[in-house]
Amino acid sequence: MSDSKKRRDDFQGHPLMPSKALLIYSADSYVGYCDVLYKHLTRISCEINVIEVVEDLREPGLSKAQREKWGVSFPECSISIVAEAELPRWIAESGADFLFLGLPGRKVFHICNTLHEFPSSIALMTIATGFPGLQYYMRFTGLFWRSFVDQLLFTDPHLYRLARNWLSLLPLSTANCVLLGSPRLKEVPPRSHIRIRKYIAFFEQNEVPASSHGRYELARQLAILADLHPDRKLLIVARNSSGETSNHQALDNMRLAHILLEREGRTVEVFNGNWMTIADDIEFAVSVSSTALLEASILQIPSFSIAIGEESKSPFDASRFFQRVGFERHLGDLAGPLPLKPVARAADFLTPLDMNALPQVISRRPKPRRTTKPYEFALRRWCVASARALDRAFRFIDR
Repeated sequence: MSDSKKRRDDFQGHPLMPSKALLIYSADSYVGYCDVLYKHLTRISCEINVIEVVEDLREPGLSKAQREKWGVSFPECSISIVAEAELPRWIAESGADFLFLGLPGRKVFHICNTLHEFPSSIALMTIATGFPGLQYYMRFTGLFWRSFVDQLLFTDPHLYRLARNWLSLLPLSTANCVLLGSPRLKEVPPRSHIRIRKYIAFFEQNEVPASSHGRYELARQLAILADLHPDRKLLIVARNSSGETSNHQALDNMRLAHILLEREGRTVEVFNGNWMTIADDIEFAVSVSSTALLEASILQIPSFSIAIGEESKSPFDASRFFQRVGFERHLGDLAGPLPLKPVARAADFLTPLDMNALPQVISRRPKPRRTTKPYEFALRRWCVASARALDRAFRFIDR
């Protein structure tokens, strides 16, 4: 019996399998989770509704190109666009017994508190959420914002272990932690033995570095890197293109391709698709602070972080993390005669998708949810405030 057929039989035989699911995402970072869940809920003949959340209905949603970029296979006709303010009512009236909240942590926290105003609607509903990428300066805040659901999904084994230890100390009911792995890494094919590859890929982050000075310096270094490898083509892998929505936006004149043209006189190729489809064409990859460096390393692509000499105030900046675990390189390090190798420690902080973890995620509650008491809401807010203090202290010590 094939693994896929065995998993399908296991799902269909599950006594608490859901009959109706609601999958919600707010932007590019979370849509991959919804795709994985959609595929497996379809196998058990579950009714599925997919909701894309926007702050304002006049805003653009994810484009077809963006969904393809993140490897999404569910049909566009299955997606409903809902304003953020209307979301709690939609959830309460959905009749779903499985809910995935693909939203930023603070919004997950707010919605979970709001949903308790509809106790009968969520009594048997399993609520799940997950981390979209690497957490560093927001590890505790991000964790505690998301910890009051039923199932909390992790891509990072290190954060998973930290969460299990910390959440066990709380005087509150908290999530079951599941190391599901990265929805982006559904497969990890062996690296081919092609001797000549076309690209040096740069994974662009819209908010890191955030300052114009930092982005100018980064563009200067990329121009030098291109000169060091005249037989390769510098490829900017964009998070999104102009006019497309993202949790992390960038002004068009601050995009690196624009800066390289205006300040360095260089025209570079920009790739806005699923970069994993061209993984075999990438000689090595660089960035400043991107989870894609971990993904590429797992795919055996040598991947490194460039130091730009600027201390970022962005909570999404994880450049210090990459420095600490051995990803940081100076330009001279990337031009030597020795072959570049991927950083082995990437596997400590990102793991491929584990399909065998899905049965414990996709299930109805075995018994009705009890009503949350007023003092528990106060304790939740105290936990989040304490987490913020921990993150601020960590950032101060980490300077």
